[in-house]
Amino acid sequence: MRARSERIFSFAPAGVDAIVLLNSRVLDSTFTYVSGVTRGGYEGCSAVLRRGQRPLLVVSTLEEESARTAPDCDFAVYASRAAHADHLKRALGEPTRLGIHADVATKARADEIAALFPGVTLVDVTKAITDARIVKDADEITRIRAACRVTDEVAAEIPRMLREGMSEAQLAAEIAHAIHRRGAKLAFDSIVGFGVNGSEPHYSPGAAPLRRGDLILVDFGSQVQSYCSDITRMYVFGRASTAQRAMFDVVRSAQSVALDATRAGVLGKDVHRRTRESIDATEYAGRFIHGTGHSIGLDVHDGPGLSEASDLTLAAGMIMTVEPGVYVPGVGGVRIEDTVLVTPDGAEILTAATKDLIEVGA
Repeated sequence: MRARSERIFSFAPAGVDAIVLLNSRVLDSTFTYVSGVTRGGYEGCSAVLRRGQRPLLVVSTLEEESARTAPDCDFAVYASRAAHADHLKRALGEPTRLGIHADVATKARADEIAALFPGVTLVDVTKAITDARIVKDADEITRIRAACRVTDEVAAEIPRMLREGMSEAQLAAEIAHAIHRRGAKLAFDSIVGFGVNGSEPHYSPGAAPLRRGDLILVDFGSQVQSYCSDITRMYVFGRASTAQRAMFDVVRSAQSVALDATRAGVLGKDVHRRTRESIDATEYAGRFIHGTGHSIGLDVHDGPGLSEASDLTLAAGMIMTVEPGVYVPGVGGVRIEDTVLVTPDGAEILTAATKDLIEVGA
């Protein structure tokens, strides 16, 4: 996709002749960004970006059929590593300054390129890629909206999934099945925490059984045509206690503060500061222990976000999560998370599932 390739170059350091994306065992999602492919694995494959030209996908025979579904790209197919190297030499000629995505490319693959082009200067274009990708185009927004619709539907099903004695892992499996049943994929391993386990923000669901009175934290996302959504909703198995509802109300109020602050032109760190201050003014001071949100797109964590360390200025077309939380070890936790589109006037919430604390079997 030439327009996306040109967008990366518009942010790239001066004098970069070309950019090469180097997949290893893990796919660089920027390969998907510039190619538009939604099928295939592309282990060890490359993409060559040149100013004013269509992206060149250098792919193995294993991936040829999938790669040819890519719009607005050229192709070179190899059957050996030597042939792969020859394609890169023909495509790149004798570059002097060659961009690589150093955040993702392995040292082994970078060393291959350095050996292939003696005297070349490898330039890290990670920031250019991040700056290009963080504002989504119309097609990307459409795909993320579709992923959010899937999560909304699944969130509405969760109360019917809950059964006394079921394990966290069983609920995670039912959520995965509901996502796959809709033709989507899991965006990441779901977080399901019953009772006290909700106090771990990145908890891995296990064998803990669901009991009456448990607060239930469910954080999951779907992936549609390679683009992700992310949502966290809260449930109670039975009737919510006064303490559980108080914790929930603090977080819901903080999320409202964050959503009101999220708009084009605002610093990400300022959104986080306002959110943290909202929580710190309550009995849960110090119990909000992560950033307020992150960019989301091809990757669940797709770039900088809303945190104290962020130097990001929000712009229209960015898609962020907004997810304050409160975590009390030995008691439990509450997090409420939405995927939102930044607009000049505010934050458009893309995950429309109810944010109420739902009591199941009360």
